[in-house]
Amino acid sequence: MFDQSENTIRYKWDPNTHTGFKLRYDAEGAAKGGHCCFHVEDWTFRAMNNEWPCEDLDEALEVLNHFFAIDVVQERERLRAWLPVSLAAAA
Repeated sequence: MFDQSENTIRYKWDPNTHTGFKLRYDAEGAAKGGHCCFHVEDWTFRAMNNEWPCEDLDEALEVLNHFFAIDVVQERERLRAWLPVSLAAAA
C-alpha cells in the first residue's frame, strides 16, 4: 500500500508477530543531494525497530528480498508505474 503523504510503501505485515517492512523515500534528503534516499524500515506497530538506508530503488528492493521473497524486476516496474512522477524519476 502506497502512502503518498509519507512517501512510503508498506510490505509484508505479519499479523501474528505484528511486524512488517516498509519502503520510504526521503524526498527532503534527495532535494538536499543526499545519497541514501530510500529507506527500508522494520516496524512493530508504530515503532521502528531497524532501518537500512539505500542509495537507490534497486538496493532497497534487494534488502526487502533478503527478508522475504519478491520478484525484484516485477516490483521495480510496479513501483515506477505507481510512484508519483517526482519519485519515479529518482528511482
